[in-house]
Amino acid sequence: LFLANNGLKPTLETAKNGLFTHLLVEALKGAADKEGYEPDGVVSVDELVEYLSKEMPKQILKLGTTKEEREQVHFVLGARNNHFAVTRNPAAAKAAEERLEKFAKIAEENKLAPDVVEEGKRLLSRMPKLQALQDLRKQYQKLADGTLTAAAFDKARVALIAGTKLNRKDAGVYAAKVMEGVNVLHSKYVKELNRGEMVGWAVRGLYRKIEEKVPADVKDRIDKCKTFKEAELVTLLTDVREKLGVREDLANNKDVDISLQLMLSHLDPHTNYIDKETLDDLDKQMGRYTGIGIKVGRDLARDMLQVLSPIKGSPAYKAGIKTGDLITTIVREVDSDGKKLPQPELTSTKGLQIGDAVKKILGKAGTEVKLIVEREGEDKPREFTLTRGRIVVETVMGTKYKDNDDWDHVLDPASRICYIRLTQFNEGSFKEMKKAIERLSEEKGGIKGLILDMRGNPGGLLSEAVEICDLFIDDGAIVTIKPRTDKEHTFQGESAGSLLTFPMVCMVNGGSASASEIVSACLQDHGRAIVVGERSYGKGSVQNVLKFPSTGAQIKVTTASFWRPSGKNLDKRSTKGRDEDEWGVTPTKGYLVPMTPRERDELDEQFRLAEIIPRRDAMGPKAPKPAFKDVQLEKAADYLRDQIKIAGKPPVKKAG
Repeated sequence: LFLANNGLKPTLETAKNGLFTHLLVEALKGAADKEGYEPDGVVSVDELVEYLSKEMPKQILKLGTTKEEREQVHFVLGARNNHFAVTRNPAAAKAAEERLEKFAKIAEENKLAPDVVEEGKRLLSRMPKLQALQDLRKQYQKLADGTLTAAAFDKARVALIAGTKLNRKDAGVYAAKVMEGVNVLHSKYVKELNRGEMVGWAVRGLYRKIEEKVPADVKDRIDKCKTFKEAELVTLLTDVREKLGVREDLANNKDVDISLQLMLSHLDPHTNYIDKETLDDLDKQMGRYTGIGIKVGRDLARDMLQVLSPIKGSPAYKAGIKTGDLITTIVREVDSDGKKLPQPELTSTKGLQIGDAVKKILGKAGTEVKLIVEREGEDKPREFTLTRGRIVVETVMGTKYKDNDDWDHVLDPASRICYIRLTQFNEGSFKEMKKAIERLSEEKGGIKGLILDMRGNPGGLLSEAVEICDLFIDDGAIVTIKPRTDKEHTFQGESAGSLLTFPMVCMVNGGSASASEIVSACLQDHGRAIVVGERSYGKGSVQNVLKFPSTGAQIKVTTASFWRPSGKNLDKRSTKGRDEDEWGVTPTKGYLVPMTPRERDELDEQFRLAEIIPRRDAMGPKAPKPAFKDVQLEKAADYLRDQIKIAGKPPVKKAG
């Protein structure tokens, strides 16, 4: 699905059509036919995606006259790597048809084998993705064009095919790694699994991903593999990988990554295989990486990297990098691993993809990177030499940043209603929260009421959720874990250190899942807090993250279900998912406050803007503050004000 923009604004116009329509038509007419070394006469979905991703930003910069126009983006929803043909490129298609006709005549004259003829037709009809097949296509073209004799063609073809042969030993390594993953799942998963069926999923998924048909003999074996013993499954996997040969899309453990990812896709949505590259990206998002500590985006007006906000306490923050700074050049004298480069590497960020820029900036702790920065209101660029370090991203946030860039957690100073927004349950979240509460308790007035906002919090570590629950309840059950293979275990709260002197509200919505639901369900069942907002996501399962050293990946596997203190499971998948069914955490009666999709988008934008550390000098860019009324937060605050008033009234004296 291709969308011109987010639907909230009109698209940029050209002389005849909207910009998106204009580029889409040009792409379909043939401009997108660019994959490989020449046009093949067909425009595929992935070529269309690639063309629009490059041309839309270029034309927006060229035609846009306002900031709003230059920030327009199109959207592509669905399988971006789809090789499905959507239209023909007339000029190239005609040339391809003529070459196919020539090839058919030469094939007949030279009595080429049927399998060679079929291969030639396939390669001459569509540009293949693999380099080896593109090289083979060139040989077929030379044969069809008469610049290569049949004998010379045959010799070249044999040599190219020989180069794609995979030796049996390497195929066996693939099989061993896949079986290792199969056995991990078989022993740990919350439900009993059949090893043979899992191998069948892995093989079918591999062929589907590389867009090749499963050979008939392989299909027959897959159909029977539920009854295979482990040795037979290893042989099947080895044979499959050997048949596929040497190819760049399966190199560097990609064959194992694909097989295990698509095998696990048949299980619940929370069990998955996370390859090394994805794992590195997740570490950055979760605040477990080494770098300089900035959130970056793109200044569309100048097509350069821009600092959205420094991260509090990071090397960039300490060095004085500010929100709104334009990073024009990245200078490296050592690579990301700290190895000295032959000569300093200067990389302009103009036109540079954000991901590529981030790779240049990130690196081993203790190594240096230099940034050339332009700042609004200053004539000369600044130069920052930064030493990379471990970055810790905050998960405990407040209403806004104070002048010293600490969070302000007081929502209503008059009533001393305090507010904590918990974005994830990372390692250290409990300590962050406890520290914030201790600081608030020591301030004048202390804490009269507390709002714990977990809207949009996807969860995280079970241990952090348990500790946070224990901070607010007296004693009793926090959550019960029920695995398939081990005994169930109930985490219990302890009275010591519990904070019980003020009323509380937990806020959740459809984006609150897992650990967020453990905390809100526990506090609700203990009567410690009311729940305000919308029904939570409904994820009542526990995942263990297991290292998979064979590929540097991790396997996140569902090992158990979790049950709230009342004895109920929160998992939506264990029900029919209807509104009347019991799943998730439902707001306390009278405190369900629905939001429209637009209001949810505006809430997300408010959260994003709140996380920007502002420039405090007069020349600093002023962050836009769209008007937004957070009806859910107001409902929570009103409840606490009422509770504080009730607690402040003297007891009624009875006569007698």
